[in-house]
Amino acid sequence: MVETLKNINPFILGLLISLGIGLILGLEREYDKLKEEQGFAGIRTFPIVAIIGFILGNLSITYTPWLVIIISAAFLLFLSLSHLSMVKKHIMTGITTNMALFATLILGVMVANHLHKEAVATAVVVVTLLSLKTTFNTFIKNITSEELFAFIKFSIIALLILPFLPNQDYGPEGLLNPFEIGAIIVIVSFLNFIGYFLVKYVGSKQGILLTAILGGLISSTAVAWIYASRSKESPELSKEYAAGIIIASAIMFPRLAILAYIFNSAILSYLLIPFTILTLICLISALILIKKEADVPKTAINLGNPLNILNALGFGGIYVVILFAVFYGNQFFGESGLYFSALIAGLADTDAITISMAKFGSLEEKLSLATNVIITATISNMIVKLGITYFKGSKKTGKLVMFIFGSVIIVGTAFILI
Repeated sequence: MVETLKNINPFILGLLISLGIGLILGLEREYDKLKEEQGFAGIRTFPIVAIIGFILGNLSITYTPWLVIIISAAFLLFLSLSHLSMVKKHIMTGITTNMALFATLILGVMVANHLHKEAVATAVVVVTLLSLKTTFNTFIKNITSEELFAFIKFSIIALLILPFLPNQDYGPEGLLNPFEIGAIIVIVSFLNFIGYFLVKYVGSKQGILLTAILGGLISSTAVAWIYASRSKESPELSKEYAAGIIIASAIMFPRLAILAYIFNSAILSYLLIPFTILTLICLISALILIKKEADVPKTAINLGNPLNILNALGFGGIYVVILFAVFYGNQFFGESGLYFSALIAGLADTDAITISMAKFGSLEEKLSLATNVIITATISNMIVKLGITYFKGSKKTGKLVMFIFGSVIIVGTAFILI
C-alpha cells in the first residue's frame, strides 16, 4: 500500500487530496443547507472549487504567480456579487458559505504547492468551525456582559501584553523573567476561565472535577490556589473543591513519572511503587469524598468573577517569592545538599528538580538517591498546596485536604527513611 502511494503520479495525488478536502467541506455545507433550506453551494460545488484551486496553483507554478492573485480576486468579487444578488431578492443568508468557498480555493492552491498536510489540517479546522454553529449560538445566548468583558480582558493579557513582555532574565542570577511570570499569570487566569464555564454549563460537581483533572496536567498548585478561593466563596461545596484539589495533586505523580522516564528510563522502575501508592491515596480519598456527596442535592454555586486579576497577580507574586527562596536556599546550603535543595525547589516547581535528578541518576548506584530526592520535592510541593488550601480556603476544605495530604506526606517520608 505504501509503495503504491509512492509510485502514484504527483498530479493525481494532489488532485485526489484536493477532491477529498472539497468533499469534507462540501458535505458539511450540504448538511447545513438541508437543515436551513437555503444556500447555493454544497457537496458538488466545494470539490469543484478545490480542484480549480489545485489546477490554478499548478498553472501559477508553470507560468506566473499573478494567476493566483488575479483569479482569487475575481472569485472573491464573484462571491460578493452573488451575495448582493441574494440580498436584493430579500433572501436572508450569511457570508459563511462564501468564505468557506474562498478558503477551499486557497486550500487547493496549497495542495498544488505540496503543502498537503497543512492543507488537510486547515480543512479540518475550517469544517470544525462550520459544524459548531449551533454550539456557538447556544453559548453566546447564555453569556453575560461580565463574562464577555472578562474574556476581552483575558485576551488582552494573553495575546497583547504577554507576547511583548521581555523574555530576558533580570535580577540576581537572572531570577526574574517577565515573560515567564506573565505566562504563570495567564495559566492561572486560563484555569479560572475553564473552571468558571465548566461549573456554569456542565454542573457544579462535574465542572469542578473536570477542571481539576485538566488543571493537574498543567499546575496542581494553581488548582489548589483557585479552588481554595472558590471554596471560601461557596463553603457548601467544600468537599467537592477538596476532592478537586486532591485529584489534581494525584495527577502530579504520574505526570512526573513520565517526565523522569523521558530523561532516564531506568528511574521509572524506582518511582513506580512510591508514586503508585501516593496516587492511589489521593484518588481513593477523592472518590470517597465524592461518594459521600452523591445523595446530597446540588446546591447553587457563586460563580463570582470569571477573571479575578488580583487573584492571578497574587499567585504570580508568590511564584516570584518562591524563586528567590530557591536561589538563596541553594546558595546558602550549597549544591551538595540535594535533599534541602529538593525541599526548596519543590516549593516553586517539581518539574525542574525531577529532570535534574533523572539526569543525576544516570549511574545505577545513584538511582535510589535520585528517587528519594524527587519524592522529597513532591512532599515539599504537597506542603505548599496544603498551606494554600488551609489558609486561603474554607475551614472544611482545609481540614479535609490537611488529612489526605498529611497521609501522603507521612507515607512519602516513611518511604524515604526506609
